Amino acid sequence: MLRRLSGLLLLLLVPLSASASGIDGDARALERVEQMLAALGGRSLWAEARSLHTIERARHPDYGDGIEANMWHNLEAPGEYAHLIHSQVEIKRGWDEDGGWVKKDNDLRDYSEEEVQKRIFYWHRDMYTLYYQLAKGERKLTVRALEPDGILVLDENGEDVAKFKLSPDGQVYYWELLGGKGERAFIYGPHRNFGEVRFPDWGTSTDGSWSSYYLQVRPSRRSFAANVNLAKPDERFSGGALVKEKCRE
Repeated sequence: MLRRLSGLLLLLLVPLSASASGIDGDARALERVEQMLAALGGRSLWAEARSLHTIERARHPDYGDGIEANMWHNLEAPGEYAHLIHSQVEIKRGWDEDGGWVKKDNDLRDYSEEEVQKRIFYWHRDMYTLYYQLAKGERKLTVRALEPDGILVLDENGEDVAKFKLSPDGQVYYWELLGGKGERAFIYGPHRNFGEVRFPDWGTSTDGSWSSYYLQVRPSRRSFAANVNLAKPDERFSGGALVKEKCRE
């Protein structure tokens, strides 16, 4: 009975908060967005974040287990920095809307324009990006209910962006990127606490190309640029990307 009453109350409140946030959709989908954000630590936590720092212990078919993936994600605009360390390989990459680069061991190259545009395309559909955008409400998104307990996200042009599947208490256990070529989907384990935020303990792509346990998930109120230096490594600059004195929030 209490669950039914709380669900009814949420249905009554969601259209008001959704209207204020700019997210459109049917009442059931809007309710699920609220449940999802609550299960991740709360709407305000994700709406106030500007960048996101994650550390994963991962597995890739080419290298096996033991990859440490240290990544900064720009939530406000396309951009990312990643540092992957393994006994067999070390990879660094950084990019934003103006361009990017990747360094694999001692091999450094610039991303092509096509590669940058592809990364921008997928950034708009990325799971982390959508958590921020659904919480912030500044991007014109529409949500539709998928049964059972699913959410379909569409962009301002009515194009499919992503699909989420939730447990009955709102925890994300499936995310699928939609649109373009190279669609990808992940299955996630139960949420656990990472400080302020709650997040899945582990995740694996459905094609087996990436599996990991999360070691850290930390939204930051500082901008991506305040936390990360995207300068391309060269003989004078070895690629230290974090602006350490600015990474406390």
